[in-house]
Amino acid sequence: MNLARTLLRALGWLEQATTSLAFLVMVLVLGWDIFGRELLGSGKIWATPVAVYANVFIAFIGIGVASASGTHLRPRFMDSLAPRSADGLFDRFTDAGFALFAVGAAVLCWRVMVESIELEETDPVLQWQVWPFQCFLVAAFAIVVLRHSIYACWPALRPRAAGGEDAPPSEEQLREFAVPDNTAGLPPGAKP
Repeated sequence: MNLARTLLRALGWLEQATTSLAFLVMVLVLGWDIFGRELLGSGKIWATPVAVYANVFIAFIGIGVASASGTHLRPRFMDSLAPRSADGLFDRFTDAGFALFAVGAAVLCWRVMVESIELEETDPVLQWQVWPFQCFLVAAFAIVVLRHSIYACWPALRPRAAGGEDAPPSEEQLREFAVPDNTAGLPPGAKP
């Protein structure tokens, strides 16, 4: 289980770093394009397709980021279908089901990528082969398969589902954002 926990942390760090980098690329490319169009009178034709690829990358790798933090979209009305005593089994079932869904999506993305390689498909504006970008879709779903398979095997590693904006903060969130007590040793009512 420790290896699985370490793997999940490494995957989470990798996903967060790559989505942050893709977001930075998207913002910089679009910013440069707007700067060029508005101030220099000439935009870059490649800017929009590069930003679109970065956005697609963010969206698909973001699936893993969301599921790692328990904030992914899921049908919560299904939670009431299982009795409370079967919550653990139900959680395993949903994680295994999502892993199977991701296997299907990864296989589909793989087939599309292979066809793109065979047809030598290129982006019409950039003239780049599209299969390297499609490879990231396969990787994104493969990571989801791995993550939710681990959750199905070791439910203790599964993140608590986020309760939304109106939910009270969890104990972990309170510890994470705790403000140190600077009033130690001060008389009552005194401010630090």
